[in-house]
Amino acid sequence: MTRRGFLGSAIAATGVAATGWFAGGRLLGPGEPGRLLTSRVPLPRPYQVPLPKPPVLEPVRSDATTDYFEIIQQQADLDIVPGLRTRAWTYHGTFPGPSIVTRSGRRTVVRHRNELPQPTVVHLHGGHTPADSDGYPMDLILPAGRHSDPMTSGHTDHHPGAVRHGERDYTYPNQQRAATLWYHDHRHGFTGHAVWQGLAGFHLIHDDEEDALPLPTGPRDIPLMIADRSFAEDGSFLYPLLDPTLRTHGVQDEYMNGVLGDVILVNGAPWPVAPVSPARYRLRLLNASNARRYRLELDPQPPGGGGLVQIGSDGGLLARPIRHDALEIAPAERFDIIVDFARYRPGTRVRLVNRLGAGTTAEVMCFDITETAVRDDTYLPERLSSSAPNRDPNRATTTRSFHFQLRPDHGWTINGLAYQPGRALARPRLGDTEIWRFVSDFHHPVHVHLDPFQVLSRNNRSPGPFDAGWKDTVDVRPSEAVEILVRFTDHPGNFMLHCHNLEHEDMAMMADFVTE
Repeated sequence: MTRRGFLGSAIAATGVAATGWFAGGRLLGPGEPGRLLTSRVPLPRPYQVPLPKPPVLEPVRSDATTDYFEIIQQQADLDIVPGLRTRAWTYHGTFPGPSIVTRSGRRTVVRHRNELPQPTVVHLHGGHTPADSDGYPMDLILPAGRHSDPMTSGHTDHHPGAVRHGERDYTYPNQQRAATLWYHDHRHGFTGHAVWQGLAGFHLIHDDEEDALPLPTGPRDIPLMIADRSFAEDGSFLYPLLDPTLRTHGVQDEYMNGVLGDVILVNGAPWPVAPVSPARYRLRLLNASNARRYRLELDPQPPGGGGLVQIGSDGGLLARPIRHDALEIAPAERFDIIVDFARYRPGTRVRLVNRLGAGTTAEVMCFDITETAVRDDTYLPERLSSSAPNRDPNRATTTRSFHFQLRPDHGWTINGLAYQPGRALARPRLGDTEIWRFVSDFHHPVHVHLDPFQVLSRNNRSPGPFDAGWKDTVDVRPSEAVEILVRFTDHPGNFMLHCHNLEHEDMAMMADFVTE
């Protein structure tokens, strides 16, 4: 069958998504994923608190080649809901966790110590990372002081020495371009709950190519972690666990298509306010929500439109800037954008809104433009990078297909199979270029570990407006077939392909692939 014929058949095969799919007696609709979980406390008022900036973690020591960091995973009480404290799971006591800032080619070693009540795993999302530091979902860090745990039963048969007691060192070579990465929990079956509880932080890589550009830096280079949450009566994060003891993974049936919160947090603060000068700012947007998609717009739009100027994607700088009036961002995706607040009159309040939300979830944050003029020597060059994707799909040695589907008999599956640790669905050779096809029933933000990829097509047509640049996560829409071009390099071993709707992921929409 020809490539075009295959894609046509694949799209037709997933046509059930056009009308929905029954699961447990309920119809899962074809539109936006997830179900709203309503908070049980009065919600904070929007635009009352300042935007926090995640702290930058300093290395505990450095040598000629490596910076060494230490992070304690611990519970902490946070001020989010007025009058209440939110008990969170955190990296080093904050949500988001501290940002790790490093340079391309300089090795980073991060020692994570687990002082939480449950096992954890850490994945550097977007990292070009050796298999033993990639955060394979069975490579647990047991809580400090605990040398056995019922949840580790059978977890190490495929991977001797995978479990560590109390702490683990993760080694990141950082042999990759400047990019906005993030780290988060990745434990099999419990990622959604752990990330919802606060286990996420930025990992930023800089390089000489980026430094040579006249882009905003310092206080005008701002990482923004956008995440929705809901709150219980006591102020804690509310999450619909199937088993509150955490001995059985999964969520209550009605939330199997994703958990949506009714409070939008940016860098851990509800609907915050950021004072900005009338100048250009670089905003590093990360959707760290479990399941919620956003369509982000500035309100009001600047004169002439095109207020969101994209300069980077998951894997770093684009070849050239792209102007958008709106950006659609799925879970785990990143967009680096430039906003020129000098296009507005001083004193203007500019809201960042979510056109896919309703009520409280239609607001994200706002920027208050100050009267104070600043010298702005930055500008947008016509050319950003010479390292943008330009691989030839005709040189691909293999084409593989992965069907992301809800099966009444197996739940969320890839190629009809629920996740089984150690079972590889693909064995790509290092250095070979391959075409991978992702075919969906519902919305599935598909994440590939180890190396970035280039989006080739959507349903036999050109890539979408938000597919430019190197990607590691692609939003595959209902009844859609997306083709990507990928080449894995450097690191042999066991890696992951999965849906980054974390409720889908926890309910087995994952697969191993082994690079050889």
